[in-house]
Amino acid sequence: MTDYSWNAYRNLNPVSEVQTYLRNISYSHNELPSVVITGVYDEQTKKAVKEFQKMTGLPETGKVDMKTWNVLVMENEIHEKTTELPYKVPCRSNDFGSITEGYKGDIVYIIKIMLNNFCRKYKNYNKLQINDSCDKETVEAIKQFQKSSMLPVTGIVDKNTWNTMVSIYGTCKLYNY
Repeated sequence: MTDYSWNAYRNLNPVSEVQTYLRNISYSHNELPSVVITGVYDEQTKKAVKEFQKMTGLPETGKVDMKTWNVLVMENEIHEKTTELPYKVPCRSNDFGSITEGYKGDIVYIIKIMLNNFCRKYKNYNKLQINDSCDKETVEAIKQFQKSSMLPVTGIVDKNTWNTMVSIYGTCKLYNY
């Protein structure tokens, strides 16, 4: 996709795009004033462009020439890469099946990692060995999770158990230790 079609897709005029980039970059650089995205090249925008030019060693004209534009785009890309969330791991297709004792697969790694994080937070969970096999210990940990979560205690990770597990894992922010 070319820059032109991307801009059309986002429905930004060139001034709005400059203002968006300046605002994004201001989150990473406190010396750069935040810009309100109006689509109008006003004094606020001109001041922010001058400050950006000063910050990046460009001539401080307050105008977005080709050199300023290129550095602005590059700085915005750096900002986006450093602030984007990590990609999610696709671990299962839409035809989610039940994970039972004896099952082997990548999703078991994820289940065990989540259960081990619950173990770090709550005393009534046993730590599991991380591998791709749903063994007796994993089934017992799943049962404990189901009991604690007021789910039917089956030891099987069905959609309901999976969704509850993922929801609690995300809500607790257990990965922020």
